[in-house]
Amino acid sequence: WYQRRVRKQWYQRRVRGAREMRKSYLDNWDDFYAASEQLYLDEPTKFRFTLKYRHCDGKMVLKVTNNALVIKYTSDQVQDAKKLEKLNSMLVRHMVTKS
Repeated sequence: WYQRRVRKQWYQRRVRGAREMRKSYLDNWDDFYAASEQLYLDEPTKFRFTLKYRHCDGKMVLKVTNNALVIKYTSDQVQDAKKLEKLNSMLVRHMVTKS
């Protein structure tokens, strides 16, 4: 019974935390780039970056989060692949340098 109680409490905290998460969808690449850099610099240990590509739609969805704020950018342009490389290199550069 103890494990069930602990599991239930964990689930309730997780659901409550998911409800408190703020989401933003940005249309401008420069705003997304600056926001993702600031999000990483605020809390590097909680930062996550995901990329999802749907070939059937030709859409690329970039998502950055720190478990409290989610920022998404969606694009269907081929030119944005270069921008993705720029964002990735900026994040890696921040990760390897000592702050």
